[in-house]
Amino acid sequence: MTVRDTLTCTVETLAYGGDGIARVDGRVLFIPATVPGETVRVRVTLVKKNFARAELIELLEPSPLRIEPCCRVADPDTGSPARVPGCVYDHLGYAAEIQAKQQQLEGFIRRLPQGADARLLPPFASPAALHYRNKIVLHVQRGQGRTRLGYRQEPSHRVLDISSCPLACAEINAALARLREPAFLSGLRDGADITLRHTAHDGAVWWQAGNPPLSPPDGLFTEASPAGPLRVPREGFYQVNPAVGDVLVRTVSEWFAEDAEAPELLDLYCGVGVFGFACMKAGGTRLVGIESGRAAVAAARQNALALNIAGEFRCSALGQEPLDLRGLVRDPHRATALVDPPRDGLAPDIARALADGGLRRVFYVSCDPATLTRDLAVLLCGGYRLRRMRLFDMFPRTAHFETLAELRRED
Repeated sequence: MTVRDTLTCTVETLAYGGDGIARVDGRVLFIPATVPGETVRVRVTLVKKNFARAELIELLEPSPLRIEPCCRVADPDTGSPARVPGCVYDHLGYAAEIQAKQQQLEGFIRRLPQGADARLLPPFASPAALHYRNKIVLHVQRGQGRTRLGYRQEPSHRVLDISSCPLACAEINAALARLREPAFLSGLRDGADITLRHTAHDGAVWWQAGNPPLSPPDGLFTEASPAGPLRVPREGFYQVNPAVGDVLVRTVSEWFAEDAEAPELLDLYCGVGVFGFACMKAGGTRLVGIESGRAAVAAARQNALALNIAGEFRCSALGQEPLDLRGLVRDPHRATALVDPPRDGLAPDIARALADGGLRRVFYVSCDPATLTRDLAVLLCGGYRLRRMRLFDMFPRTAHFETLAELRRED
């Protein structure tokens, strides 16, 4: 097999990331924009020792799971439809997308020492497969007498100009239409980032990086949550799919409430406190939150006062500063840890500290199954048992999803 070879093959399954997988002459072949069961003609674009990549040339036998692509915009340079960057499943029926993601999660988890016995609950699908995002970040590219405002395409980093985003909520797309007026576009500098964000309380707000918006005046948005209204810093993290995010928070609090023997909560990467507050309302007796962002910690303290929930919030760079569980947890046998790290997962010393800390339970909220699996392996070797897991499709049409895992300390 060499680059530019033309092959005919059958797609077997979908890899994490969205590519179809076929096997040719003992080599795994990754093919974007394909569906399991399809017979396709492809052109090889990359060849490595154990795998290769190819581009789709022709659908010889399409799958009944294939749909008309739903995340395409007209490329202003070619006039042809172009996939919105990141929407790797826009050609696949949504039910099949959920099934593929569940299979991918199972594939990661079954590699763990206890993975064969892991209890995977049915996945939670997003109520809306499109127009669910309450925040997007667009990029500016100027050249050849025109200004593009859209998403970067990989690997070229060329900006695909978009008039609306099929994943963004209607309010954000309405604001984007106003921003695309010539008077506004002409004033944008090359390379600038434009953020659009919407909440029911604040409406749709936009700003250019380095230039804060005039509203809200204190720089804090108000987000609805199962724990009550929360203030969130303008640049702070909050889930972009409110419908799925609320169910995830409720599920964490429900699982937390099932074990009255571990009512103390250590909330690592706590953000503005949503998980901790929900658990306190579900029967928690003590809350300590750790977060690296000063603005988020200040907002968490403000939220605790507004919700009349006792909680202690500390600013600490997790992974860069030692985690002394003895100074944070009164009785490990009555304590639950909740971690919601970024895509990189837990820093090695954080995972080891939790594995050695003896806490009764750990809830792990993850947006990347690879780093989740890596960290679970450390916790399982430290004496925990994987009790149950559930996938939450926070990001329909993209390769990403959230996972909630509960671990119990073995007696």
